[in-house]
Amino acid sequence: MKIDIDLKSGFLQNLKREVLDSLNTEERAIIEVSTGEMGNKPDAVKLGWLKMRTKETWTKQRYTKALGRTMEKLREAVAAAEKNKGD
Repeated sequence: MKIDIDLKSGFLQNLKREVLDSLNTEERAIIEVSTGEMGNKPDAVKLGWLKMRTKETWTKQRYTKALGRTMEKLREAVAAAEKNKGD
């Protein structure tokens, strides 16, 4: 799965608060573990952090799929916000 956004570039700073607030708890945890200092950690550390944060067991496959879904949701929310901005 290819994600075309550089998660380390601080793209979250450019998102509006409403977009981030639209994410559920799991999606927020996915974004947190995928960005910043956590983004540089090995997958085992990320999965452990997710388990601690969400109280659920995580596999690399579940993490990868959840990250893809969350990124798609963010893309759609940003596109909708940009469309509404233009109207």
